[in-house]
Amino acid sequence: MKFAARASERNFLLRIEPRDKLTFTGDVMGEIHATIKLTNKSDSRQAFKVKCTRNDLFRIRPAVGILDYGETIYIDVTYKYINNQIPESNRHHFGIYHIPAPEGATCVGAWAEHYGPPQGELRMKVFFQKEKESPPADNAETPKF
Repeated sequence: MKFAARASERNFLLRIEPRDKLTFTGDVMGEIHATIKLTNKSDSRQAFKVKCTRNDLFRIRPAVGILDYGETIYIDVTYKYINNQIPESNRHHFGIYHIPAPEGATCVGAWAEHYGPPQGELRMKVFFQKEKESPPADNAETPKF
């Protein structure tokens, strides 16, 4: 039996990649970058906003914007290691929200004039994965000491 998606996910008019989770792959003791791809698949301009659970751990660029019909944007999300805290998978999430943006409106103006909940909203869970070490090449010389 298949259950219906939450109401907010049914109304989500942007195509997002990855869809359900964002995985940061690399050394969790440094900075790790991940990318979110947003595409407007609705028939009108959409203002979007991306939020996270901890602004001190994650930087989102751009965090807000407007997408015309069919337009795609790549959002760079950076995780930064702080206070000797090893991050936990499935603890944090990103929220992606969108509303219709009238012609000629700025992103800030569209959100300021909007009342009520966003037209669409989606939550992405955050996971961390260590980078796999690649095996040395067959023709690589071993250093001699």
